[in-house]
Amino acid sequence: MDKQSLYMFGGALLATTALSTASQAALVKTDTTSVVSTSAYTSKELATEVFSATATVAATAVIGSTSTTAAAGANVLIDFVAQLSSAFNVQLNVTNAAFTGTPTLVVYSQTSTGTLQISTTAGCSVQTLPDKLLITSCTPGGTTTLSRADAMRIVGLTYVSAGALTTAGQTIKLDGLITNSAGSVTFENITSATVVTSKSAGENAIQTGATVTVDNLATPVFSKFTGNTATATLGTIHFSATSALASDLSNAYSTAASISGTAEVKVAHPALTDLPGLLSVSIGGTAASSKSPGTFVSGTASFQIAAGSLNNSIVTVTFDGTSPIAAATGTATVTVTPTSSAGVITRAVAAFSGNLATYSRGGLSVELNSLFNTAGAGSTLYRSLLRVANTGTSDGVATISVKNDLTGASIGSYTTTITAGATKQISSADIESSITTALAVGAPYKVTVSGTFNGYVQHLLWNSVTGLFTDLSGFRNGGLTIDP
Repeated sequence: MDKQSLYMFGGALLATTALSTASQAALVKTDTTSVVSTSAYTSKELATEVFSATATVAATAVIGSTSTTAAAGANVLIDFVAQLSSAFNVQLNVTNAAFTGTPTLVVYSQTSTGTLQISTTAGCSVQTLPDKLLITSCTPGGTTTLSRADAMRIVGLTYVSAGALTTAGQTIKLDGLITNSAGSVTFENITSATVVTSKSAGENAIQTGATVTVDNLATPVFSKFTGNTATATLGTIHFSATSALASDLSNAYSTAASISGTAEVKVAHPALTDLPGLLSVSIGGTAASSKSPGTFVSGTASFQIAAGSLNNSIVTVTFDGTSPIAAATGTATVTVTPTSSAGVITRAVAAFSGNLATYSRGGLSVELNSLFNTAGAGSTLYRSLLRVANTGTSDGVATISVKNDLTGASIGSYTTTITAGATKQISSADIESSITTALAVGAPYKVTVSGTFNGYVQHLLWNSVTGLFTDLSGFRNGGLTIDP
């Protein structure tokens, strides 16, 4: 491999003694001792949870490994641009952590094909300071190509004071320089590279369920969801493992063994406060639990569930199928309290929350009160008229359910088709043609107008003597009114 053809990455931090023309040595990743990788160093993903071990302070947690195996996560390789044939020093700087311990070194020479062989370079004493490693007095052992220095592997890097990595997304970075033995001339700069990035070992999320349609054709209207069911899914709680590494930077963090303790799940939804027809809220999965309205506090249902069994738990609600269900949106919040025991690492998971599904009423439903019947004054003076508008793009059927205004008893229904974009006027005489129980003279009645379309209903009272109309549309049960 032509060493001058390597492309470096990132920006360089130049020492005050550095020459502006100094080359850029690369910090690269390689899992073998035979060939230098030309790709940028890929940072290790450290689990933020490794800082929550019992009796361990984040700043004193040791990150990395002293392992001498080639695949150990704490091993890095510095690929020099030039072949060094004279004595040299290496200074390796660290950001967002401090060095601890004394790593071991292996110096390599490199053939034209990129193959690495151990060099005869001697010396190379190591001094560990909190902010840097000082590698001095490295002396190549001869004049032949394979006795010079082309690359240096640093084995067993370990870090402390990395408490900032308790926050996901924080990093440990390395950079540095290669100088002559006196430190007065910079041969090459080691380009900055991220070697450790912190991330959570678990996926925490509330997945919002699909919008739930409340059926306007149910009986009673809006008492069930589409599909003639009184149960709906609001969302799913995800609490699962990811590929984060343990503190040795080589092995995966054992999430299954570390998710211990209790998860408190709080479900807040207008349905928990406003709807008498609600029977229960449930958290499904291996630790299924259900709460009835009598256990709610301020419109919130709280559950205590084993954290380890929470993943993919479905949040559902069940109604009694006899009371109207209002359109609404709610939320869920999860807080995990880990159970600590000696020598066991437990997850310290921040609370997470998300929206739950929206209840959306499908189609038209309006309840209107006090329609005048055609008996008595309705035959000579007053007449009720309903103007039903279909504002949708498809023809639809309007169903007018008639009830006794005093007792609420159902006494008949009337159906009619309304063309898309059209408005149809329906008189009280039309409606009463389908009434199965005779109305008392002068007795008013109420109707519920349901449609398989979006629209609105206008209630007009016509005085046949004066020829005047009075708009009574506002005299209705607002709790059942949907006028898009």
